[in-house]
Amino acid sequence: MSPVSRQPGGLRAHLLKLVSHSAIYGAADVFTNVISFLLMPLFTRCLSTAEYGSLALLLVFSTAAKIVFRLGLDGAFFRVHYDQTTELEQRRLAGTVALFAAGFGTLLFVAVAAGRGPLTRLLFRTEAPPDTWVLLVAADVFLGVFAFVPLNLLRIHDRPGLFSAYSASRNGLNLVLKVVLVVRGFGIPGVLWSDVIATAAFSAALLPILRRNAAWSFSTRLLRDVLAFGLPKVPHGVMVQVQNLADRWILEAFVSLGRIGIYQVGYTMGTAIKFALSAFAPAWEPFIYSQIHKPDAQQTLARLITYAFAVFAAVGLAVAVLGRELVHVMTAPAFHDAAPVVPVVALAYLLHGVFLLGSIGIGIRKRTGFYPLITAASATTNVVANLILIPELGILGAAWATVLSYLVMAGMGVWLSYRLYPIPFEMGRLGRITLAALAVFFLSRLAPAELWPAIGVKSLSLLGFPVLVLASGAVRPAEWAFLHGQIRRLRRT
Repeated sequence: MSPVSRQPGGLRAHLLKLVSHSAIYGAADVFTNVISFLLMPLFTRCLSTAEYGSLALLLVFSTAAKIVFRLGLDGAFFRVHYDQTTELEQRRLAGTVALFAAGFGTLLFVAVAAGRGPLTRLLFRTEAPPDTWVLLVAADVFLGVFAFVPLNLLRIHDRPGLFSAYSASRNGLNLVLKVVLVVRGFGIPGVLWSDVIATAAFSAALLPILRRNAAWSFSTRLLRDVLAFGLPKVPHGVMVQVQNLADRWILEAFVSLGRIGIYQVGYTMGTAIKFALSAFAPAWEPFIYSQIHKPDAQQTLARLITYAFAVFAAVGLAVAVLGRELVHVMTAPAFHDAAPVVPVVALAYLLHGVFLLGSIGIGIRKRTGFYPLITAASATTNVVANLILIPELGILGAAWATVLSYLVMAGMGVWLSYRLYPIPFEMGRLGRITLAALAVFFLSRLAPAELWPAIGVKSLSLLGFPVLVLASGAVRPAEWAFLHGQIRRLRRT
């Protein structure tokens, strides 16, 4: 009999906790992303394709700046916290990281302010905008440095509801400001000022949590521990963003800003699968570290990886199948060429989910030096593939380059992780879930071309995924009985 039914206090409890925390941690971001998605018709009518292209390039700078400003301290603080045996040491760790992050972030912001002109010309090689845009992006990143320690403290102290409330408030304020300023014609500066104001308010609101949980003393020993874990992740993070964002910078050499804007819309829709990944990741990491000292940890993690992959596959399949129709419904006609990009990017981020699930042994064994190796290989793949594919396929070539790079990343991550911390992956079940998703995707391609009939047919075809998963035996009888029981309980309530 399956452990789901055999151990009411074991795997079932772990699963329910993981699901509930994923839902709570991810609720704010998912809700905000859904609202942003629903507002896309407004934004695509207020901003031109070229303005979307400019925002895409500013995103390249913003994401790279976040990595450099934080030095991997956010993830390192979380991991090293669990090595401290007393509350005093945990409080000293929080104070040390917060003070160092504030000081280092201030130095970097001053450096960006001094060099904003050359940075702007490097980012926008053909049509340089005002250099205040880069300065506003840097200000948003700098203000965010003050938020990551208190946010991690909420996760550590098992406060997902409060975590979600803060995140929802920040994202809600940002969204309202964007709507007001963009509709009133402020364009890109309106978008950037919305980010700065919302992040400033967010970081200020979190300061009381930091004051209550941090001892304001500086420990060089603790800082060394944190940097030893976090610094190897900096080149890893840079390479990840080269992998994710280099395509937009390379595209600028071959296509117009308008085409980059169209690609950005298709890419954004394709990454809708990140709703599931973003909700899951904050709960997954603390769950892993809380399990690793238990005798059945590897079996528990293997089973939960199967369940999580099934959910990721279902979300990615829905995005890929309905991508064309979503683009046509949700954007202005000038952006409809983004449709072919959506399913390709959805596949890339499903592979990202595979990396998230399958590479956990690297963090468990603290072998973070492997991260730069993995991401250097995947980023190199991305850049080379972009240079080869973009001249032939345009924006679609950039999307396929992303798929190839994530394939390399997932393959290397799973292989290295397994050598460090062998998890008995349920390959048969994972394979049947994958085949079911592929079958439904290719079946959906037979839908009619007309918009609303296509939406109806494709929506119905998506119901075939759970049917095929059940029919293939990927869900075991005891697990099905457990799920059926939960559904009956929901109906009664």
